[in-house]
Amino acid sequence: MEKSITVVIPSKEKYDERSKLIQSIQETCGCECHICFMFNPDGMPLTRIYQDALDNKPNTPDNIIVYMHDDIEFLKKGWGKEIVRLFNEHPDYGIIGIAGSAEFDASAAWWNYKKIYGQVLHRHDGKSWLTAFSPLLDKDLEEVCVVDGLFFGVHKQRISKGFDTNINGFNFYEIDFCLNNFIDKKTKIGVTTNIRVAHNSIGELKPEWYGNREYVNEKYKQYYPIKVK
Repeated sequence: MEKSITVVIPSKEKYDERSKLIQSIQETCGCECHICFMFNPDGMPLTRIYQDALDNKPNTPDNIIVYMHDDIEFLKKGWGKEIVRLFNEHPDYGIIGIAGSAEFDASAAWWNYKKIYGQVLHRHDGKSWLTAFSPLLDKDLEEVCVVDGLFFGVHKQRISKGFDTNINGFNFYEIDFCLNNFIDKKTKIGVTTNIRVAHNSIGELKPEWYGNREYVNEKYKQYYPIKVK
């Protein structure tokens, strides 16, 4: 049974500038938590940073790794304890996020599909709004084929595929990772609404997004449309 987690946080800002975030993680996690803060001023691709964590470089001592953005605020205490419980009680799941889709195809904008799940509070320019991809779930997990990279947990011993380091930048790193594991069928991917967060920014589709979409579409087009049965 797992009891602790490692949290991996890449950031363009230095540790001291994100000290409030680090303190918040420690105060709200609810379980033993090892924080791996990665100062990334030069924009190293997330696939490299995240794969290094899977490979235990730098030291990531736990089987459960949580990957998260550096502009998240936790709205409910005990989120770390909850991710541990979810993995312990659902051993067929190796990837758990807080938003995602049960279908995927060449459009690649997972939030536009019909079978989408999760909730995230967004804040921007002094305004806040709840993005409800679905109602609150009446069960622990809804099976999906992709999750959003905002926040997701990985059980290292259950996945069969790592991050594709051919993907540069900050888009589609999590999509490719999920699709690769979903297609391999060695583990399940789920979304939970038991973990509540605020995201203090909004996503933008930049040229990099479209370029990485082409790469992912070429890689997986033979499997489209991808759906949870």
